[in-house]
Amino acid sequence: MTFLKPFVTFAALLFVAAYPIQSSAQDTYLGEKVFKKCKACHMVGADAKNRLGPQLNALDARVAGSLEDFKYSNAMTDAGKEGLVWDKDTLDKFLESPSKMIKKTRMSFPGLKKAEERTNVIAYLFSLAPPTENTVDAVAKTPTAAAPPEFTAEYMADPANIALGGKLWFGQCTHCHGFKAYPGKAPKLAPANYTADFVYRRVTDGFKKMPAWEDVFTQDERMAIVAYVKAKSFSP
Repeated sequence: MTFLKPFVTFAALLFVAAYPIQSSAQDTYLGEKVFKKCKACHMVGADAKNRLGPQLNALDARVAGSLEDFKYSNAMTDAGKEGLVWDKDTLDKFLESPSKMIKKTRMSFPGLKKAEERTNVIAYLFSLAPPTENTVDAVAKTPTAAAPPEFTAEYMADPANIALGGKLWFGQCTHCHGFKAYPGKAPKLAPANYTADFVYRRVTDGFKKMPAWEDVFTQDERMAIVAYVKAKSFSP
């Protein structure tokens, strides 16, 4: 039966050759979902701008710390000067643990611990074309600010809302506002001094260096964060 071996080997090679083509689009699709974790600090696309972190268009083969219009940490610019270039391997290592790979980086995100998530988000980022010329009408239209949702006493006291808000808080907000982030990342919070509407506006629209999270969290999620921040159990 040894005559079957060449056929089996050939079939296996055909499968291996075809698989990346099939998985590439899927990896990119899944990576776009993973990128939602990054949107609070980074933008991509034709109209991408720098936020707390640099825009991530044309990231493949970019020298670390090289965008002229973004102020990087000294650690990141030094890494670029020493030869760090973003490719699949270097980005995978960085995304697993940013502060472990580049000491004193200002990127406070703890990292993506699942290798599959890193693979997918890298596939998504490397699929993005370089930023194109902005063709949007130069006359900006000032959007009408939507009224904040109603924060009833029942809503604010609902344990389910508080629990969801706490989960979201410790998944994202604590990187800058949590006790591990002090001092210097962001000001300490004094929830007793804030109204629910005020907290909602900050979470939705951002403030100074704090990014807007309207595109990161749904309205229900942003409302839940407000419930947690205003709850007696709140602890950054």
